Amino acid sequence: MMRKLTNEEAMENAEKYGLKPVRVRGREVVQLTKNIGDKFEEIPWEEFFEILKKKRLAVYMSKGGYMKIMSDDVYE
Repeated sequence: MMRKLTNEEAMENAEKYGLKPVRVRGREVVQLTKNIGDKFEEIPWEEFFEILKKKRLAVYMSKGGYMKIMSDDVYE
């Protein structure tokens, strides 16, 4: 079962696992990753959450610590 995280929880857990908010260059596609290559650009958390809100997405986490971006109403 996945649990929707608050923005604060998402930031704390991402930091814990060494993940950074990124955007695919030239697009409004975001994700959390450890490896920022040529394809991605690191963005501020504020921008990351604005894009999620605009696209009606949220960060979810499993009991095992797996984080995933999914539709904001998956478990509502």
